[in-house]
Amino acid sequence: GQLMGSVFSLHDPSDFEIFVYAMGKNDGSCWYARVEASAEHFLDVSSWPADQIVQQIVADRIHIAVNINGFTKGSRNEIFALRCAPLQVQFLGFP
Repeated sequence: GQLMGSVFSLHDPSDFEIFVYAMGKNDGSCWYARVEASAEHFLDVSSWPADQIVQQIVADRIHIAVNINGFTKGSRNEIFALRCAPLQVQFLGFP
């Protein structure tokens, strides 16, 4: 949240529709609230199984999925292994 807090609100909504699927539970921090407020669509999927998250991403017709967790604690890389979007990229985390 600290590194990505304002990124979502900086996109032009006429060019991009931003969806955030929160993999971590709401910790009550100002960072979590900032990301939640800045995304056009925000969904807490922290308690969902991977296959349900993938189904939701597909239903939302996501074209580009950006993994900002990488291989860090609590990451849900199995969602990307299940090919949740046609184009998948990793940002931050570890390669």
